[in-house]
Amino acid sequence: MDDDKEYYYRRAESELEMAQRTENPEAVKAHYTLAGYYLDKVYNDDAAAIVASGEAAISTTPPGASLS
Repeated sequence: MDDDKEYYYRRAESELEMAQRTENPEAVKAHYTLAGYYLDKVYNDDAAAIVASGEAAISTTPPGASLS
């Protein structure tokens, strides 16, 4: 199980790096969204069940980010 969490953490870091490198606002949003999902998998044991049931309400814009 720890191997899974390490994998998801590395993927989240990768998505955050890509979000910081890109200039396309829609791509930035997508990378932050994916990073959020990966971090949920690392830190929230119930995240998979919530997402699978369709009840997740995850913000797609990180705090303090401006897409304009």
